Amino acid sequence: MKQPSKFLSELVRRKVVRLLGAYIVIFWALAQGYASFYQAFGLADWTLRAFVITGIAIAPALAWFSWKYDLAPPQLVRDSKDIEESNPGLGWAQRRHRNSDGGFILLKWSGDDSAVTEKRFFKPVTIGRGVNNDVQFGDDRVSRHHAVIWAEDGIWRVRDLDSGNGTFIDRARVDGDAPLPQSCELRFHANGPTLDVHIDTPTPTRVT
Repeated sequence: MKQPSKFLSELVRRKVVRLLGAYIVIFWALAQGYASFYQAFGLADWTLRAFVITGIAIAPALAWFSWKYDLAPPQLVRDSKDIEESNPGLGWAQRRHRNSDGGFILLKWSGDDSAVTEKRFFKPVTIGRGVNNDVQFGDDRVSRHHAVIWAEDGIWRVRDLDSGNGTFIDRARVDGDAPLPQSCELRFHANGPTLDVHIDTPTPTRVT
């Protein structure tokens, strides 16, 4: 029962149910109008059947479109991958991650249940709506794979993974990738969920 329930909730979240409901209402109204006027224009009976068959055939395509795309404001946002287990930013960040000074990044965020989570990371951190991210937000304004954080040459950086709604450092939108201040607020969508960031760098020790 768990899998069908999860699948149904995913259909609702991705607006498949809403889109199909609206389409059925519109198609029904068009079919009623067509049935009333097609004879007045001298159209053959088979055109009405073709109209209905075409309308039914379009429904699965609309369902696929709504499943594949995020219909989130302010624009149509296309997820980069269909498979939740594939995270396009993780491998990219792992190849560049160099945390030679042993410092860590401390992240703090609120989940969907308003519970506050605080974690420290020494490795690359992925952020998004997908369940396979280190930091997961259920907000529709957040892409499945929205951003990634990693350390390179002693500097922690953030990269936006071509999300539709953008990644912001203290309200300034990230263009590609950018270094992170020692303390800042990351925001996903201009008015979306936030992530408090604090970078801890070990004090250099003197070797004698």
